[in-house]
Amino acid sequence: MSGDIEERGGRHGRDVRAGESTAWGPYLLVVAGVAAGLGTIGLGAPVSTGGAVMGGAFLAGSVARLATPDRRAGVLAVRGRRTDAITLAAFGAALVAGSLLMLLRLHDS
Repeated sequence: MSGDIEERGGRHGRDVRAGESTAWGPYLLVVAGVAAGLGTIGLGAPVSTGGAVMGGAFLAGSVARLATPDRRAGVLAVRGRRTDAITLAAFGAALVAGSLLMLLRLHDS
């Protein structure tokens, strides 16, 4: 059974050849952005700033997922290109919106 999976190109049927390296660029872009956002918070910046940086990283990952072909998307490719991009964009937009909402002063306390 495992030989059959390897012949088809991996578990999800992607075209992965033996010896071909996986493209890590788009994934590392997202990971570096999230690390930068967490580092920003860790260095004492407001949480809203770090959250906006992380959200921006997810939005950049969404654009990167749309721009790269499936064979070069590496581990950022989980489902179809459109599904991955929409999921990353929704999560990034939610992080950015939540970060901006934390800046609102809703009441005086």
